[in-house]
Amino acid sequence: MADGFTVRDAQPAAPDLRALNLHRRAPPSFPLHLFDERWGAWIRDAAEAASAPPDYVAGPLLAAASAVIGNARWAQAYPGWDEPPHLWVGCVGDSGGSKSPGADPVLKHIVPAIEREMQRDFPDRLREWQAAAEIAKARKEAWEADVKRAAKSGNPPPLPPRDMEAPPAPKAPALRSNDATIEVVSEHLAGGAPKGLLMVRDELAGHLLGMTAYNDGARAFWLESYGGRPYRVDRKKSPVPIIVPHLACAWWGGTQPARLQEIMEAADDGLLARFMWFWPDPLPFNLPARAPDMPFAVAALTRLHTLQMLATQEGPAPIMVPLAADALTDMRDLAREMQGRQKFAGGLMSSALGKARGLALRLSLIFEFLWWCADEGMRPPPAEISRRALAAAAEFVADYAMPMAERTYGDATAPKPERDAATLARWIVATKPREVHGRALQRDVRLPGLSDAESINAAAAVLIDDGWLLPRAAPEGAGRPRVAWVVNPALWEALP
Repeated sequence: MADGFTVRDAQPAAPDLRALNLHRRAPPSFPLHLFDERWGAWIRDAAEAASAPPDYVAGPLLAAASAVIGNARWAQAYPGWDEPPHLWVGCVGDSGGSKSPGADPVLKHIVPAIEREMQRDFPDRLREWQAAAEIAKARKEAWEADVKRAAKSGNPPPLPPRDMEAPPAPKAPALRSNDATIEVVSEHLAGGAPKGLLMVRDELAGHLLGMTAYNDGARAFWLESYGGRPYRVDRKKSPVPIIVPHLACAWWGGTQPARLQEIMEAADDGLLARFMWFWPDPLPFNLPARAPDMPFAVAALTRLHTLQMLATQEGPAPIMVPLAADALTDMRDLAREMQGRQKFAGGLMSSALGKARGLALRLSLIFEFLWWCADEGMRPPPAEISRRALAAAAEFVADYAMPMAERTYGDATAPKPERDAATLARWIVATKPREVHGRALQRDVRLPGLSDAESINAAAAVLIDDGWLLPRAAPEGAGRPRVAWVVNPALWEALP
């Protein structure tokens, strides 16, 4: 007995430390071996240099490689089923978990180097356009003068010359964009980036939650941008629409676990299921043993950039890279396995499993070409996707991407009492109180989500079940009892 209160349970349960992370499943180990020797070593060294898990390096590498290959090569399982390579990658982790440092080797070094190569001849093309624009302006002024003279003399006005309007200004070639507005992205894809773009948002939640703030059709636009189909953007200020032959974008972005619930509250329209999630456990900070071989990585992805689209009468088109004949049954088996898992899944996880076979086809192309660009020889680009590449992609999807999706979507769909209990548990670990008082939590501490008695009591009930708190009751005859719980002393021994 203490302060007139009694502890109800003299033999408290052992604390379940999984309450700190919503009982979420542990992350799968990252399959570094699938990237082959040179890329595997580079990912490992880059991760160590950033004191980050390899997941946070490989995610942006895959997204960037998918954009660099872009519409130059599409994966084809068989005629009628083809996929652009573009990947959507979302990295999840708390602030300070090294998401951004892990992405820096790709986003701060490799992508800018490729963009510099893409823009090498842009100043010359811009000067040519400026000259053409001035010639068109002079022709327009001459025509306007002819119209005025015809009007004064009562003659019919001359028709405008066909070359009176200046051609559209060239768009500077780009690989990366942070501007997700429909018109800007469409102008890039129609002009300076026909192979596709890598969209980058360090805080992915801002894009996903605010995409319809200025355009109600933005969500539909981004849904379309996964498939690489033709797209037309009509503009109010111009009679000429923007025609995008292949609307395809890759994505890389990061977000914190606390924002997953906000992101995933919208109706399941398939947008979120298109993302491949990377959410490893954080690593303790350490000093690296070596620096990553950046010249190798830049040279390899620059080699990918040299892949060109097929020239046709209708304009540039993707070159299809078919699955090898001996890989078709493996694709069938993977598709059936994902269908089997889908029968027992719901919500976002069901949608992710439904898109798993398409994701595997995209990844098989990317693995094939990552292995190719890492070679020091001069062999030509792969003309088919090997069974080995499909096997690597299937393993990645089945043993990493889908378990990681379960981890991500499970956190987002956890009931509010469980999320509040995790918040309260983290506060207990940080402050180490002997007791937790409901009124003090409500009035003084004010943890997110725990602003009223009902939420506090519900969170405490979860932590009682998990062995963190011990319920207390006032003795008989006492007045209104204080709402308080004793922290299980065994908790401090259980914590690492």
